[in-house]
Amino acid sequence: MNIQTTYNDKFQCNWYHCKIKNETFSSPRIKDVEEWREDKIVNAKHYDELQVLHDKAMQHMYDTNPTNYTGD
Repeated sequence: MNIQTTYNDKFQCNWYHCKIKNETFSSPRIKDVEEWREDKIVNAKHYDELQVLHDKAMQHMYDTNPTNYTGD
């Protein structure tokens, strides 16, 4: 959950990155990255519930898919 800084040659400015679980947010404005990180921390329970619903929906899709799609 640390904010890391890199230099973006294309835009010629500092670029800020933050990674939480499997999500990464990047922006040239540190304020945007701090707000994203704060939202993820404050609403962690909500995002965990959404992940559970997502996983159940994906499992249902695989269980009932007539074409036997496996995402390959």
